[in-house]
Amino acid sequence: MTGSRGPLPKPAALKLLEGNAGKRPLDLAAGVNPRIEIPSPPKHLSVEAKKEWKRITPLLEELGLISGLDRTALALYCQAAGRLSELETAFNGMVARKVEEGMDYADAVYHCSYAVTPSGYAQQSVIVQLLGKHREQVNRYLMHFGLSPAARGRVQPSNYVQPTLPGIDPKPESPASGFARFAVVGR
Repeated sequence: MTGSRGPLPKPAALKLLEGNAGKRPLDLAAGVNPRIEIPSPPKHLSVEAKKEWKRITPLLEELGLISGLDRTALALYCQAAGRLSELETAFNGMVARKVEEGMDYADAVYHCSYAVTPSGYAQQSVIVQLLGKHREQVNRYLMHFGLSPAARGRVQPSNYVQPTLPGIDPKPESPASGFARFAVVGR
């Protein structure tokens, strides 16, 4: 059996924002707290994926939701978002060509969305199938980074509170970012 049962626990930062209804002490330093940094983008990203990388990484850094560990997951998200953008542009171009040929817009969308089989049945076109699959992929990756309204309550931002052990960098002296700025020092 994979996964966990039941709803995911609320992050301590979210409990703090909601007023800590349980009145139990909150440990905002609990969990894995990697250094907040923007990893370098992989060279294989498409043009649209690179645009998404440049757009999203500063936002994730500001929220404390990105580290060097996230390079591959972020690359997967950006590549899927880039490919979705390319597919949407291609589909819109197909529709625009049909409209230029004199077809009504709604008919053009239908004509580009479906193909008629030799037996006379309408079958969804490949580009529409690809659009659906990439939309699902992008949505799944958005959930991992807390970038959808439903997922925001389930992500835990890093506050980079690390023990002093050999091989672990000391905590940077920069001011806390993300939800770590709400932590009570000395608790």
